[in-house]
Amino acid sequence: MGRSDLISLVFRVRPEAAAPLPRWLGHAVYGAVLQRIAAQDPGLAARIHRGEGPAGLTCSTLMGPWEGEGVTPAHDYRIRVTAYAEGVARALDPEGGGLWGVGDVFELAGACFRVEEVIAEGDPWAGRASYMGLVEEYLSRPKPWPRRMRLRFASPTAFRDGERWNPLPLPEAVFGHLVEKWNAFSPVRLPAALREMAAARIAVMRFDLSSRTARAPEGGVRVGCIGTVTYGVVGDDGYLRAVMGLLGTFARYAGVGILTTMGMGQVRIEAEEEPEES
Repeated sequence: MGRSDLISLVFRVRPEAAAPLPRWLGHAVYGAVLQRIAAQDPGLAARIHRGEGPAGLTCSTLMGPWEGEGVTPAHDYRIRVTAYAEGVARALDPEGGGLWGVGDVFELAGACFRVEEVIAEGDPWAGRASYMGLVEEYLSRPKPWPRRMRLRFASPTAFRDGERWNPLPLPEAVFGHLVEKWNAFSPVRLPAALREMAAARIAVMRFDLSSRTARAPEGGVRVGCIGTVTYGVVGDDGYLRAVMGLLGTFARYAGVGILTTMGMGQVRIEAEEEPEES
């Protein structure tokens, strides 16, 4: 198998005992993941935690049913961890030892969870790819890519807009952010002008969004959006259609917006489609 510098893993976990826990555990999941990486590669963990530029890592919050104000061994829960930098992907890759294996136990906010299953494929949120593989698929093989793409924002997503927090997934915010992350680690750079191109040539065609809050690590909350947005390229721009598909695929690994290491901005393509005939 070729090198995978893009990896998304879903861990099915179960608490060892009933425990009262807050609903938002993105920061706790990030801490547990970073602790595990530090046990294998302290230098890599330190680089991720310093936060100088994109981390190359995303983590979800704990996902699953709460009974009252806590979790119970009667239910399974899930967390998701992704990598979009080669070194981080190597640390996560199950073929090289991985983050956690079946039977491993880790702690979240004082509660112990046991790993029941590591899902690397066969789930819409799991998978692996490479930067060069995506370049080959989307940019080196011209084809009539769909003009519309629906993204699923599964956890609160927001963007830093100067001194403000913007919870609206406008095209320039979404695709501009993804270009920045792509260019931080990919051997093939995309034009920085794609942010302006997205603002001028990619439109919001449909949306079904709600506001949700996430707990920030320093305390307080961040307001973001969840739901779906269909984006469409205006006009017959084959290159922009290809780039939109490439970045939409990349979003599953890189996340979108702020605090993606701590549960926010979990995003993936839900559908690619041609517009309906009028």
